[in-house]
Amino acid sequence: MKTTVNINDALLEELKARAAESGTPFRQILEETIRLGLAAGQGGHRPSKFRVKPHPLGLHAGLQGTSLNQL
Repeated sequence: MKTTVNINDALLEELKARAAESGTPFRQILEETIRLGLAAGQGGHRPSKFRVKPHPLGLHAGLQGTSLNQL
């Protein structure tokens, strides 16, 4: 099947360079790259959770409960 795809110029050049280095047709490199990207997305990998750790700001007792926007 033929289709038209708009690709970032830098990405296109990288794909062309890989095809030239390996002696593999551009179409095959493009298909393999897309296939690998799709397979990586199916792993169900979720980004690890992160925690925000509070740190004391050293505010005076009279300023406790005051938001930073109000200061």
